[in-house]
Amino acid sequence: MINQEEQRSGNTTVSKVSRDVFVKHITDKKEDRFAKTFVAKADMQDIWDNCYGVFKEDVLLGSIITTISKTKPKTMNLQLLHTFHSSRGLGVGKTLCNWALEKAVESGVEYFRVSAEPDAVVFYEKCGFKFLGKQKSGSQLSLFRVNGNRFEDGDYDINDPFILKSVYRKGKGGCVEVFVKPVSSSLENFLC
Repeated sequence: MINQEEQRSGNTTVSKVSRDVFVKHITDKKEDRFAKTFVAKADMQDIWDNCYGVFKEDVLLGSIITTISKTKPKTMNLQLLHTFHSSRGLGVGKTLCNWALEKAVESGVEYFRVSAEPDAVVFYEKCGFKFLGKQKSGSQLSLFRVNGNRFEDGDYDINDPFILKSVYRKGKGGCVEVFVKPVSSSLENFLC
């Protein structure tokens, strides 16, 4: 889905990450606990082919997995993101998010989506994401029409038919609490 080229920035490189390389970098620190969840979810969804990471020399600092929907409109889903504890505060997570958005633009993606765990929401907001609602799982949904290489430039308009449908979807992925209310005519058209 995403090109396999390497991207260099300063003394770090963004490149493909295998399961074995990711697992090798997991520590026993409680702050890296999510790394094991990352592995379990990537295994369950069989999405390791979409795993990229920031390396400094041979050390993996963090990884991201995104997927692109097979149906229209073409949507990039940020599935998993983990920065290893020893690399936190260095901009690794933001670098990976920005890299993913650049790949979304290059791939002609129309929308970008992330479902963030409650403790990760502040991080994503600092990157420029805006959240539209709270899902049944407690995660918060960010979904926007891609409009350039910056998250703050995205179009988070709740009245966009695809965003509206996604936010108000019943069941998995939809929101049980909506933070931004649509224009009533948009909602009426959606419910009809």
